[in-house]
Amino acid sequence: MAMLPMLQREIVENKGWATEEELSAAYNRLTKHFPEAKRISDMPVREYMIKWLRSFAPDMIFSEAKAFCLPRHLFKNYLWHAFSYQKTDSLIEEDADEKFAGGFEGECYVLLNDENLLCTVPDGTVFSPEKLKEFNNIIVFKKDFSETYVYTGKEDCGPFYKAAEE
Repeated sequence: MAMLPMLQREIVENKGWATEEELSAAYNRLTKHFPEAKRISDMPVREYMIKWLRSFAPDMIFSEAKAFCLPRHLFKNYLWHAFSYQKTDSLIEEDADEKFAGGFEGECYVLLNDENLLCTVPDGTVFSPEKLKEFNNIIVFKKDFSETYVYTGKEDCGPFYKAAEE
């Protein structure tokens, strides 16, 4: 069963994980390390999350994506569960760090998954595995959704790197 049609029906703005105050604090923390980050508010973060799943876990079915990766009323799920639950292949640990060592060239998105805060950064080479260790549950992906790097903040889980499947 393909994920896309059912997920598109699920595109709803997430209301309730982070207050405006928490979003503001997260944004301030992010811009302290990456001053060029600009908050995205032109469309709901969930739409970017769904596009991320379609790009990096294209074979994942709707029920799995909803159960493991997308925020729901009672659960604060994380996109990176697509990797940790092995619903798709990815590079992990040192291999992921090595692949992401120089960041990504060009414009990138950065998602603080705890707060569902999405920002854009004009030059993804400002990122490195070391710099992202200041955060938990942070996802960096190229604007064209061709590559992603995830740092979970958990010793036994990740980091993860994946290039989108063509």
